[in-house]
Amino acid sequence: MNRRTFLSAAAFTALAACAAPVGSAHAAPGSAAQDRADALLARITDAEKEALVRCDFAALAHLGIPALTMADASAGLRGETGVTAFPVPVAQAAAFDEDLAGRIGEAIGAEGRGKGYNNLLGPTVDLIRTWHFGRQAEAMGEDPLLAGQLGAALTVGIQSQYVTATVKHFAAYTQETNRFFTDTRVGDRALHEVYEAPFRRVIAAAPTTSVMMAYPKINGTFATRNPALFDDVKTGLGLQGYTVPDFWAGDDQVAAARAGMDLAGLGPGAVQIPAGALTGGSIPAARLDDAARRVLVTMFANGLIDHPVPAPADEVSTREHKDLAHEAAVASTVLLTNRSSALPLPNTLRSLAVIGPAGTDTFTGVSGSTYVDPGTWTTPLQAIRARAGTAVKVTHAQGTRGDLALPPVPSAVLRTTTGAAGLTVTYYAGSDATGTPVATRTEATIDFTAPPVGNLPQVWSAKWTGTLTPTTTGLHRFSLLPAGTASLGIDGRTVASGTRQMRRFFLGPYDYPLQGTVELTAGRAVSVELTYTNATAETGTCGLTLGWQPDSLIPEAVTAARAADAAVVFVNRVAGEAMDHDRLELPGDQNHLITAVAAANPRTVVVLNTDGPVATPWLDDVEAVVQAWYGGRGTGTALAAVLFGDSDPAGRLPVTFPVDATQGPGTTPATYPGINGTVAHTEGTAVGYRFYDMMRQEPRFPFGHGLSYTTFAHGSVEATYDRAAETVTLAVTVTNTGRRPGTDVVQVYATLPGAAAAEQRRLVAFRKVTLPPAGSRRLRLTIRAQDLTVWSSGTWTLVPGTYTFATARSSRSITAGRTLKLA
Repeated sequence: MNRRTFLSAAAFTALAACAAPVGSAHAAPGSAAQDRADALLARITDAEKEALVRCDFAALAHLGIPALTMADASAGLRGETGVTAFPVPVAQAAAFDEDLAGRIGEAIGAEGRGKGYNNLLGPTVDLIRTWHFGRQAEAMGEDPLLAGQLGAALTVGIQSQYVTATVKHFAAYTQETNRFFTDTRVGDRALHEVYEAPFRRVIAAAPTTSVMMAYPKINGTFATRNPALFDDVKTGLGLQGYTVPDFWAGDDQVAAARAGMDLAGLGPGAVQIPAGALTGGSIPAARLDDAARRVLVTMFANGLIDHPVPAPADEVSTREHKDLAHEAAVASTVLLTNRSSALPLPNTLRSLAVIGPAGTDTFTGVSGSTYVDPGTWTTPLQAIRARAGTAVKVTHAQGTRGDLALPPVPSAVLRTTTGAAGLTVTYYAGSDATGTPVATRTEATIDFTAPPVGNLPQVWSAKWTGTLTPTTTGLHRFSLLPAGTASLGIDGRTVASGTRQMRRFFLGPYDYPLQGTVELTAGRAVSVELTYTNATAETGTCGLTLGWQPDSLIPEAVTAARAADAAVVFVNRVAGEAMDHDRLELPGDQNHLITAVAAANPRTVVVLNTDGPVATPWLDDVEAVVQAWYGGRGTGTALAAVLFGDSDPAGRLPVTFPVDATQGPGTTPATYPGINGTVAHTEGTAVGYRFYDMMRQEPRFPFGHGLSYTTFAHGSVEATYDRAAETVTLAVTVTNTGRRPGTDVVQVYATLPGAAAAEQRRLVAFRKVTLPPAGSRRLRLTIRAQDLTVWSSGTWTLVPGTYTFATARSSRSITAGRTLKLA
């Protein structure tokens, strides 16, 4: 499905157009683009300016203004075939590599242009505030400097190909629950220092990019018509390009245009902005001029007018881009733990059991606007078998279906209290399954996507009761696939519960189930109570499937593991747009699988194919854990290269992994998901590792953590302050002290004077370096004084005092330090 189908019919037609170039033969950056925009603006009427803001490009064809043809592009081109699927943004952040990000941006820009697009919706530089966030795979970690530097490299790379990037989402977009209407209450300092900071870096590097405004309200006003936010992004951050709403964001497009929205026609109900709605005083004439000018400046500066897009090609992925996708997947792979040097797999290995979703059921991406079709790609199982060759016997046991919706529970095992096949269901008006019933009947199975009975109000609820008599003994899996909120109780125990706004987001191939397990005995009936409401579903929708898997796949996996020299267990978790995570645990039976396999084989390696942290109750039972994220088309080949030691695991965590669900921000109802539509960011600037430092919480794995197959030493640190240049320069020697080539990521954290410190420390620089055995390199890292300032009383301030600069391997692993007095 192409993003252009979200627009009105008129806007869709306009976007399909492509006009002839205007002006000189070359794109003009900076002031030249502004001069050309001013000259063109002087020639056009108010109605034509309005048409530009309303995205009615058909009305502008005679002026040579091209339509903006758009596609989502955070990990490649969403909705297209013949393109390259790169790792998701959180994996790109895990690479800690600006050069790599720039090359990914160039590749995505080239493929976008090759497919006929001149405006790519990406990169995403949102920050991960809480592990609940269903779109954390589409964010770039929890640190604003990391997200900003990589986002800037991606943006510059994209725009080098005569296309405009749209950086998203501005600002403080950190959850999917109630995302269209949440009122995010965030302090002014946190807003500037944390959530706007990545955009500051992107705009400094590419001032004529465009910025997408987010869904939520920020401190009481929708981001799409929040004058303070528009002032921040345009005046404070220096954006010369245009702003655009996220699709369906906000509630009033005319008010949005008045507040500072430049492409207001891409918001909800674009067809409802009739000609003349933005002229005649409905918005100030100067505001209309500014909006039109920003669109024209962006077009001129990025070459959209001078370099019209070619006719779309069927295939734009190249060998170079595919190799880059593999490189990026390797660069993002994080080795979390590696006891007894279990990895890389030894040359003496003669048999290997691969267990879990390691074939075509491997997740390469995330549902929603970041999903990219991987096309023809090599699965982890295929890549492992190819790399192992004939010297190693590779077997595969499924072990688990992973995070997938299960087939419906059949009526044959369900009974009502009267002995009828199925369950008794009672329907109610309202959301809490109480009051006078609307209807009561027996249903054979629970599997619907439309109201099961007539006369139900817009918001309704239901309760199913009865018994289930299993036919096998052992671990049973159950899944709920709701559009709304559902809870399954078996013999009085809640087995699965939670909320899904929709069963599956319409962009991307994955369902959004809720999972649970319970031990059952064949022939022993258990009570069943299932409740549901559509109150939390997408407006006007409903749906619920009660699924199960009565026969566990774990025994077969244990048998395979016991017969092998080593076992690699693949586990996963679905993530995506319009859903959040209800639990930190791996879904379904996957924790059971890991524990059972580890008991059968002491050399067990776990591969986490997830969007972020999960609980790891089995951590002490396994030898190694690899965080793979969703690696795009390179997922399989990268994992094989890392597992066998052909490549060093080069990724580092861009997000802190908590021990359990009680750690980190957003652990109370008021701070996530909010109360009465309001969510309070009470932690202020202490997001991510800063929160753990402030609260003295010990995480499972800290921000920046990641192991190599070799070891590194950091020498003493030299630090100097150039007051004229407003920079601090650190010099440190990095040495590979091991016997293998490997990659290190040198991180620099600064501790501010007590008067400025709202948190313990902040990341201020990083550098990735690959060294041969015994190799050394002297690194010089430059830190801008701007990155040491704090936002106070509406201005940036460098607080005088003593600053500590420390080199580190993670936020909790300091290697050397130096203090400087700054004024």
